[in-house]
Amino acid sequence: MKAKLEAQRECLLKVPKILVQSSGFYEFDLDINKKEKIWIVAAGKGALKITQSLSKKYREQIEDGLVISQDSEFISEKIQIFPGTHPLPTIETVASSYEVLDFIRKIPEGNTLIFCVTGGATSMLTIPPFGIEIKEIQYLYKRLLNSGASIQEMNIVRKHICDIKGGKLAEYASHLKLITVVESDIPGDDLSTIGSGPTIPDPSSFVEAVQILKSLEIWEDLAISIQEHFICGLEGYIPENPKPEVNEHPLHTTKLLSGKELLKKRLKKLLVKEGYSVWSNEKNYFGDVQKVAKEICGKAISIVSGKDNLNKPAALIFQGESSVKVKENGKGGRNQELSLMAAISIEGQHSISILSMDTDGIDGPTDAAGAIINSNTTLIARKNKLYPENFLVDNNSYEFHEKAGTHLITGRTGINLMDIQVVLIE
Repeated sequence: MKAKLEAQRECLLKVPKILVQSSGFYEFDLDINKKEKIWIVAAGKGALKITQSLSKKYREQIEDGLVISQDSEFISEKIQIFPGTHPLPTIETVASSYEVLDFIRKIPEGNTLIFCVTGGATSMLTIPPFGIEIKEIQYLYKRLLNSGASIQEMNIVRKHICDIKGGKLAEYASHLKLITVVESDIPGDDLSTIGSGPTIPDPSSFVEAVQILKSLEIWEDLAISIQEHFICGLEGYIPENPKPEVNEHPLHTTKLLSGKELLKKRLKKLLVKEGYSVWSNEKNYFGDVQKVAKEICGKAISIVSGKDNLNKPAALIFQGESSVKVKENGKGGRNQELSLMAAISIEGQHSISILSMDTDGIDGPTDAAGAIINSNTTLIARKNKLYPENFLVDNNSYEFHEKAGTHLITGRTGINLMDIQVVLIE
């Protein structure tokens, strides 16, 4: 069994390499003729990779560009890179966001702006409304991230507490031909949710945002300035975000980039080559991390017990985005927590190994992408007086994986295609 688990781990360590190889694979078919001059603005965790691809295709037509990113990799002399932070915006992020507005305003009328948005842009493109301090926004973001709310719920709130999210950025580009290129990092590919839709009309409302804050029991703890902002929105003193078919940009087209299926194809090719029968989830999962872990482990255990018709050795691929309600002060991320839950669930089963990682390489506010665990992980931990249930109760999955040697460290990958889990079963 030990030899099989070691072989499974070696196979799973190839998954991040497939992921990095998949970055920058997009081919663009945009409505641009060869005589058009192009300006580029991009924001998010995958912004650099997309901008690099665009620069290769439209090198001679690009006049100028601006990218907000956590990285500073050189693209070309025409592309400026400004700092962005994630998962919380900072004063540095706000300064970069004002640079974006100034950049767009100065583009000569009638030219073409390609605006690229990827996961992480919600934090990296932030301008607080008048009278609200960035530290008050940071506190709101922290509470939302720890609340267990879905990405849709979080971004409905965040779109209504920013001067450029929820379609408002498009208003600054009304004098231009606007092409929005969106890399999807969420189940369902809702353009108005990805990166909080800076150029996409917003179907949600202040009423929904306040209802979400109250249902999550966050409202009462917010700064008075934020409460007053939302109340002014409810009462009509602050206008709603631009609405679909009402306030849309006159010359706007969108291009959805979804690398999820291509990534799955490349993973399947790897796993088949390694000798596994492969199954993958058709619909991306979402919801509470405990529910997702139960679904993944349930499928694995049914194969072990012969209740599933997938032949062994088997490999399962899952993609989606779970949510964690943080109750304690431990350190971790949704993939590390999912891995710890899974390790407990499959303890003592036949040879099963599971990789769970955030495809951007950063799981929660940590330096880990996720973890690789197997059916021996918690057995060995208990022998070393590491009791996994205690770490789970404390939302302290990071410390467990650090002590158990099960962390997966990749660094930032430059793409953001939701979370991925690969399960190997002998």
